[in-house]
Amino acid sequence: MTERPEDRPEERRRTGPLGDDADAGETRRIPIGENQPEGRRSEPRGRTDEDASAETRQVPQGSQQGSPEGNGDKETRVIRTPGHPDTTADATPYPRGYFEAAEDREDRLRDMYGGVDWLASFLGFVFAVVVGAILTAVAGVVLGPLGFSLDLSGALGAAIITGLVLLGVLIFLTYFFGGYVSGRLARFDGGRNGAMLLVWTFLTMILLALAAGIFSGFLPSVAADAIGGFVDSASSTVGDLSRSGVVGISVVVGALLLALLGGFLGGRLGSRYHAEIDRTS
Repeated sequence: MTERPEDRPEERRRTGPLGDDADAGETRRIPIGENQPEGRRSEPRGRTDEDASAETRQVPQGSQQGSPEGNGDKETRVIRTPGHPDTTADATPYPRGYFEAAEDREDRLRDMYGGVDWLASFLGFVFAVVVGAILTAVAGVVLGPLGFSLDLSGALGAAIITGLVLLGVLIFLTYFFGGYVSGRLARFDGGRNGAMLLVWTFLTMILLALAAGIFSGFLPSVAADAIGGFVDSASSTVGDLSRSGVVGISVVVGALLLALLGGFLGGRLGSRYHAEIDRTS
């Protein structure tokens, strides 16, 4: 026996407490198992099956208070039209106060583990020494044919200016990579730990000077000669720059600022890696 259209259950809309449409004509409950006339189905233009399945969910009809059908535990399908805001719990990716709690946790961890990490900054300094040695070898190949020297007593030619620029880039990259390692290892306060590379540089120079002057008799001859030669070369270079007047002092100050800036930026970049992981997790 063919079921007539007028015998089929009528579609009903959810209504609010005052009888008005709760979803303003945007939500319909259709009992599963009932055939819906094809003429009454309309798919919005430009929609796909994935969009329709993403906005369709099944809920027990018995959970609706005051359901006019009274069909017990029969399931219904709630179809939402495009543009209707989903107010369900699944639509909110983070609960209220999530970001505030994450910021409080970050502040507590920084108070506990932040500050200067001497081991992380020292390892970053060691890495900077290795990178500096490699870059110095490359710079020697590039600057050698240009006839570059740090003798700034004469006129500043194009070769000397080009060499100073390349030397500044070398110093910046050396401390940048070392600061990055310090920031990754320290996790917190990466900029501060990256800037500590300059402190380790001064401490190392002082220790090498003491080793060359006081403890040279207790060191092997090869090590004593290498340390002594390095200290003599560094001291003579600084002396020549200081005797060059304003230009030499400007070169020294610029080199220190580039080292400090490179270590600070590298450390900030290294600690940002951990901040991104904490933010996504």
